[in-house]
Amino acid sequence: MPIQSIFFVLSLILTLLFFLYGFNHYYLLNQARRYQLPILIKSPDAYPAVSLHLPIYNEKYVVRRLLMACTRMAEVYGIDRVNILILDDSDDDTVLEIDTIVDEYIKKHFHIEVLRRGNRQGYKAGALQAALEKTPEEFIAIFDADFVPPADFLVRTLPYLVQDERLGIIQSRWGHLNRDFNFLTKATAILMDIHFIVEQTGRYAAGLFQNFNGSGGVLRKNAILKAGGWQADTLAEDLDLSYRIQLLGYRVLYLKDLQTPGEIPPTMPNHKQQQSRWACGSLRAARKILPLVLPKRELGFRQRFQSIIHLTGYLIHPLMTISFVLTCISTFVNFNSLTATQTYLLIVKHGITGSGLSVMISFLQNMVWLFIVPLVFLCTIAPWVSAIETLRVQKLSLSHNLASLLVLYLVGFGTSLDNTLGAGRALFSDRVYEWTRTPKYADLKSQAGWRTKKYQIALNYVWLLELSFACLGALAIVHAILDSNYAVLIVLVPFSIAYAFVSLLTILQR
Repeated sequence: MPIQSIFFVLSLILTLLFFLYGFNHYYLLNQARRYQLPILIKSPDAYPAVSLHLPIYNEKYVVRRLLMACTRMAEVYGIDRVNILILDDSDDDTVLEIDTIVDEYIKKHFHIEVLRRGNRQGYKAGALQAALEKTPEEFIAIFDADFVPPADFLVRTLPYLVQDERLGIIQSRWGHLNRDFNFLTKATAILMDIHFIVEQTGRYAAGLFQNFNGSGGVLRKNAILKAGGWQADTLAEDLDLSYRIQLLGYRVLYLKDLQTPGEIPPTMPNHKQQQSRWACGSLRAARKILPLVLPKRELGFRQRFQSIIHLTGYLIHPLMTISFVLTCISTFVNFNSLTATQTYLLIVKHGITGSGLSVMISFLQNMVWLFIVPLVFLCTIAPWVSAIETLRVQKLSLSHNLASLLVLYLVGFGTSLDNTLGAGRALFSDRVYEWTRTPKYADLKSQAGWRTKKYQIALNYVWLLELSFACLGALAIVHAILDSNYAVLIVLVPFSIAYAFVSLLTILQR
């Protein structure tokens, strides 16, 4: 009985935490419907100078595409007012590719420079900080190597910064260059759309803290400097800086209707590496930033509470993993629930002392679950409500995307273990981990073209853990069926299938 009570308490805590994160989807969905494009009084008489910072590390396949987009953007905005600064930390033939491209555009009178540090100290944050110290322009637009900003990006963003001196950051919505490449990119596109169409939009409309996403945005140099510059003590330098800037009183403007398309990781190893880095980085940023946010009572309860939900969002993956493990254990030790009728008969037989008291406690526990289960169901489907909303907003057919939603379901459950490991590195270690960029191949059509490219990710041990979890789940499923404990199958079946799916796909796309 004590063990069962412990499991009950743990399950109750997990359920309440799931409820917080799930309910927040509905809150942001509701707020997102109130989004309004900020009013721009008038365009400036003269556009200010702007510097484009392009962090590059071994990106030979996409760097030309990026520079083509940036030079088109400079032509629309004004070549003399745009300085393109390539932050090249590459140590392969990307260096030669960049030098060749830069020579071509310098001959066309574009202002392009290359900054090479000779090391990767501080990784992306270190490169951005080194560039900041060499940038005279007040406004800095940042684009990762795999993005293709629209030609009118600067024209549509800089006027807002000129108009409002307290505006520190402008973030555009990420679009997708290869949404229809394969089933994984279709699913990942929906996942990213949930962030940009529901979460980012809802946070902006509600006046909450937001974040610069590391690419597709413009920042005010003075705000960066006042906030302490780019810092490399987390793997989420963009999220970290965003909060530090807003804590100084600067605002963040989110332009939902301005899309900056980027390339989605086309393979499961790439997807997992990106998500694990984001999990580790965001939770490391939470450790750093929340002690600064929570004591500021002038922010109000809502802003501080939403900051917790925002910065700790990747905790949902450890919660999922722990729930699966607890369900497996409870299945093997056979924690069966009692119906109300059975409980009443046993209390009549034994009274409310001894075993009768234990039975009554078990009954009360079951009554608690009867109240909680509907809430759990509502919060469980919340992410899928958000996913469907992103399809509706973009006028994408739900019926044509059912398979993508299924894959998203499997990927979401199946990568929970890998993301849990990333979360663990953030929460239980002070080590500064390497900033591992996600390989991009600029292959938007060929289903297997990425296999012939460089930058493949080596297979690590996590796929074996995922496969082990799938086998553990299968054993628990058999045990539950033999014991007629069918309720736990609601958890065991989807998790087991998802872990097997992700593990096998990782091996096939290694």
